[in-house]
Parts: sequence; C-alpha cells; structure tokens
Amino acid sequence: MKDLKSILREDDGVKLSIFLTAGYPDMQTSQALMEVLADHPAVSFVELGMPFSDPLADGPTIQRASEIALGQGTKLDHVLTLASQFRASCDKPLMLMGYCNPVYRRGVDTFAAQARDAGASGLILPDLPYASYARDFQGVLEANGLTMSFLASPTSTVDSIDEAFDRSSAFVYGVANVGLTGDAQSVDRKAFFEGLQDHRTRCPIVAGFGISDPNDIRQLTGFVDGAIIGSAFLRALGSIEESRPSSSEAVHRATQFLNSFIPLFQP
Repeated sequence: MKDLKSILREDDGVKLSIFLTAGYPDMQTSQALMEVLADHPAVSFVELGMPFSDPLADGPTIQRASEIALGQGTKLDHVLTLASQFRASCDKPLMLMGYCNPVYRRGVDTFAAQARDAGASGLILPDLPYASYARDFQGVLEANGLTMSFLASPTSTVDSIDEAFDRSSAFVYGVANVGLTGDAQSVDRKAFFEGLQDHRTRCPIVAGFGISDPNDIRQLTGFVDGAIIGSAFLRALGSIEESRPSSSEAVHRATQFLNSFIPLFQP
C-alpha cells in the first residue's frame, strides 16, 4: 500500500480523492464502484464512508446516501469487506470516514485492528475531539499503522487549526466552505487556504466540502495537496431519489464523471 503523505508530497499537483458511501446505492454496486476507483488513473486515493444515522457534518446528498445504505442493512462489517476487496485490487491509500459512535461501540482496539487487516490507511472522524483522540485513539492507531486526519475550517480558531496540523498524521482536511458536505455556500476558498500555507510544511492539506468539478481544483492548485469529491460524485450516479441505477449504469456514469478530471493530471 502506498503511503498517503508521500503521495501528497510527490509534486505540486492536486491529488484527487473520491468519497463513496459504503452500501450506496446497494452493496453490489458499491463493490463495482470501488473497482472503478481502484483502477481509474485520475483517482489517487479513496474515502470510504461508514454510514451513520446522525451524520452531523454531511450535507443532504451524503445524509440520504447513508439512510439508503443503512436501510438496506449496511453494517460496519460490510464496510470492512469493501475495504478488503479494494485493497486486494490496488495499492491506493484508503481512508475510512465516519463518526465516533460506531467505532466506540465496536471498541477502538478491535476496530483499529480490523481496519488495519482490511487494508485501510487511516481514519477521518469529524466529531472526534482532540482530547478523546489523545486518550483513546492515538496510541492504538499508531500501533496498528493507521493515520488520523482532522478538519480545519474557515470558522476554526487559530488554536484549533494549529492543533489540527499537530495531530493529523496523513493530511489536514481543509473545509472549503462554511456549510455541510456538498454545499456551495459562499466563502473565499483561496483566501482561506492561502492563510494555511505557513502550516503546510507540517502536514499536507486536502480540500473537501463543496468541491465538485475540475474548475474547483484548478482554483486551488498551489494552495492544497489534494481534493476530495463526495456529494458531486454521488449525484453523478443519478438523482439520489430516483430508482437505483443498475451496477453497469452506475459504473458508466462514474467513469464519465472521473474522465472529466483526467486533463488535470496530464502533462
């Protein structure tokens, strides 16, 4: 498995990551989509979402995708199975993104060992306080070779941003807007990320929340090391409320969406 921090530091380009909710639009299609992400040349690493019933940081698209996945019986074990299948097919880094409650329920030690065995690179848990990380997670994750990435947003305090860069071991997840994932609320993204540059030598910066197309990435080139697209990718599969596409149709739509990013990574 490739080291994510090294990938983000390879050059001045912005590395693309795609977020997919495990079990959406169904488990079979999730597996097919993970295969697309494993193979597609525009994708440098992947975020696999662990569905949760109260996703505080997620916008309506990802919230609805989680509801659909949970409604079909998606469990943490299914997430880990998808991670294992992904790892068997490629060496791209894989981050698991979710919320603290399911991890605590399983047990931090048990979950970390299972995530490691499934081939995950690390975790993103937006609702995890720094103190809880230091007490419950840091030593366990380090013992299992897993990283943690914390969020920094335009509304974060100076001290919180500083701690995010101190605590994050893969990248700092720079929130590109002031709303939820997938929102396009007004914020001067360039100014925000420009203000983080003094920290960038400490840890790579990956932008997310509201990143949706190649133009968004072009605007951030030189200011971030990576960009994560979630809601826009899920919407590209079809309206979240329409009848679910077949696996083959979802793969076709996903590939078309990803192909639009290929020119960004060509010399």
